[in-house]
Amino acid sequence: MSDKGADYEEVAEPLRNFAPALESLLRELLLSEGIQFHYVRSRVKTKVSTIKKLTKPSKTYTGISDLTDMLGVRIVTYFPDDVDQVAKVIRREFSIDNENSTDKRALLDPDRFGYLSLHYVARLGENRSNLAEYARFTDCTFEIQIRSILQHAWAEIEHDLGYKSSSGIPAEVRRRFSRVAGLLEVADNEFQEIRNYLVRHQQRLEAADRRNWKGVSIDQDAVYAFMRRETVLRQLDRSISKAVGMSLTRPTRTYAAARQGELKSAGFETLKDAKEEIERDAQEIAKFAHAWISDDATPRLWPKGTDVSEMGEFDDPDDGFEVLPSGIGLFYLWLYKCAKGDVQDPPYHEVTLKHLKLTYEGIRSS
Repeated sequence: MSDKGADYEEVAEPLRNFAPALESLLRELLLSEGIQFHYVRSRVKTKVSTIKKLTKPSKTYTGISDLTDMLGVRIVTYFPDDVDQVAKVIRREFSIDNENSTDKRALLDPDRFGYLSLHYVARLGENRSNLAEYARFTDCTFEIQIRSILQHAWAEIEHDLGYKSSSGIPAEVRRRFSRVAGLLEVADNEFQEIRNYLVRHQQRLEAADRRNWKGVSIDQDAVYAFMRRETVLRQLDRSISKAVGMSLTRPTRTYAAARQGELKSAGFETLKDAKEEIERDAQEIAKFAHAWISDDATPRLWPKGTDVSEMGEFDDPDDGFEVLPSGIGLFYLWLYKCAKGDVQDPPYHEVTLKHLKLTYEGIRSS
């Protein structure tokens, strides 16, 4: 072994002990700031890798103590702007070696291919070093790499292909690398813009009930907000649950997704349209729901194409349930319209449609 690597175990052992604590600390810091991330992972440089780096002809290391990346932590975020949010936390919570830290993103020349990341060389900050659980790690230097998940994908594939710089790559392959890098950059930014749009969309929906849902098109997020905020629907939900003696669960996005498809199939264009129909027919919808749920002869909602011979063998998995999902009023609005004949080409078997119609006629005559 090279003399330069003679102290490997002496340096590596405390870093191995520190790595899990540092990982855990970074996760807690990011979670406390509300920053979402893909993962936080650490590694201690292997002996072989250490010797290889120390003996590079292009470097003038005097010994293992010159290496600032013996302990490395990689933080992978979902979006590129989260890289900067993570960086703020790192700079605030740790003592940064600015001379050896690099924002490699700033070095990305227009004619270069590749995806680069933000690198910090750091130590524990003074306040944390004074805590008993971290005192033994006061002298540990480590490197933190921060990149988005698409930047990470680029780096991993690039590494797997065996190229660490563009100089050794054939010209045609280099051009193809550049095209892929450009696509990834566009994709990174587009995902970020989509996220920002959805955040703004959700903020608009939170205030949509004050506009009486006017102009609010029917999508999963809109229906989810409608289920949570619309008084008329919540009253219908309570009427149905009280009539059948069941409690209501919390609203879920999954349930909202199923209901938005039915609302569209029922011909509603906006949630204002749905609200107006609920206001007009709430009493009838609640009576219909009670009759449908309470009737022991009620068949399953058989889809079109079901073999009649299979119907008698069905054990209802919902039998015995004592709770109803919030938003149940939207489901029975849909069934009510199917029963009335308001839905063109409903997706149910004729046996189910016949029973829906009978249930509707029953509440109308009562």
